[in-house]
Parts: sequence; structure tokens; C-alpha cells
Amino acid sequence: MTVTEYCGKIESSILHFIFSFMDDIREKIAQKKLFYKEQIIRYVKKQIDFFFKAYKIEGALLNTYKYETYNTIMFKLKSVLKEHNIFKCV
Repeated sequence: MTVTEYCGKIESSILHFIFSFMDDIREKIAQKKLFYKEQIIRYVKKQIDFFFKAYKIEGALLNTYKYETYNTIMFKLKSVLKEHNIFKCV
């Protein structure tokens, strides 16, 4: 049984997006293309919005998917942000 069969097509593509997007963010942080926490947050939210435009999901379900995707990415980024000493506006 594959992940797509177990989770479903949409959930599987969301998981794939999260993991590939995390690699992209780590790379951009390492290259110093992203160096402010607020800059990273804006980038994450924008990419999540672009990702979900491909799906015909509306209303509460769309907001729930976006919220959970954002929280998952930001949770995984905590250690990366500490490791690279990302600037934070006070």
C-alpha cells in the first residue's frame, strides 16, 4: 500500500509539497536568500496560497488545509531557524 492509497490524492500531494518545500527553504536559508523570520513567514504563506490554487477546494476545508500546512512547516522550521540564527524583528 502506498501513501497515496492510504491518505488520498490531495493529502499525499500536500505531504509531498511540505517535504519538498522544507528542502527549498533550508537551501534558501543556507544561501542567505532568506534571513529574516518575517521574510520566511511571508514566503511560506505565499507559496502555500500558490499551491492550493491548483485545487478546487473552497471554504472551511481550504482554510483548514492551509492552516495545517502552515503549522506543519513552521513547526519543522523551528530547529532550522535556531541553527542558522535567523533575524527577528522586535
